[in-house]
Amino acid sequence: MNPLVSIIIPIYNVEKYLKNCLLSVKNQTYGNFEAICINDGTKDNSEKVFYETVGNDPRFKLFTKKNGGLSSVRNLGLSLAQGELISFVDSDDTIHMNYLEELVKGIVEYDCDISICGHNINYPRFTIPSCFPKTTIMKQKTALSFLMSDMMIKNYSWGKCYKKKLWKDIQFPENKTYEDVETICKTFMRSHRFYVSNKLLYNYEIRQGSISQQKAAGRNRELKRAYRHQMNIVTKKYPTLKPFGYINLFKADIMHLYDVMTTK
Repeated sequence: MNPLVSIIIPIYNVEKYLKNCLLSVKNQTYGNFEAICINDGTKDNSEKVFYETVGNDPRFKLFTKKNGGLSSVRNLGLSLAQGELISFVDSDDTIHMNYLEELVKGIVEYDCDISICGHNINYPRFTIPSCFPKTTIMKQKTALSFLMSDMMIKNYSWGKCYKKKLWKDIQFPENKTYEDVETICKTFMRSHRFYVSNKLLYNYEIRQGSISQQKAAGRNRELKRAYRHQMNIVTKKYPTLKPFGYINLFKADIMHLYDVMTTK
């Protein structure tokens, strides 16, 4: 079985990073994919970099839209996806050459709904790796507990491969931050088996100016809103996981305190 994977890649003002991202996708050992690259009204030379990097490779498709934010791009990508499987890659990140091969194997060979890999969080001066000690198969409740703790399984759309059917009628909330927190848990609630690889296959780049590094007014309020939404969805079925939700709300307040103390 060799299912088509639709990789959704948002593009917005990432000309310095896009080439490495696209090359990491282009050089995958698993070749049956379509890369749905969406230009979200970028103002730099990202489109030029795209064509210079991918050449005539028919697996890469570029769509252009008016700027609408990350959620609108991902929602459009989901509507355009032709694959049986879905994966998300941010355009300033890179993936290991075995990324797709490993994640597809987890779904196909182990009859799982979602496969997840380890990742590196790369700061300018150091790297923090995050992965399980060994590859494992998880059931729904266990996977949700790790997702809500946001430790070994992160509340990000990237670093995972999903059966497309999980996304039926699910969209990322537009014009909101922390969109992954309240969205990814919905796909987990529709999944029964999870393949969790101990291989570090996704490189998440922390850079100045990225969304994750911005200290915007209302950040605490938005994060707590997303965590409450997640907690309400999960604890309807698993009330014993509610403590994870309360811990997340406490973490949001700690982050807010840090922002206040470090903002000049």
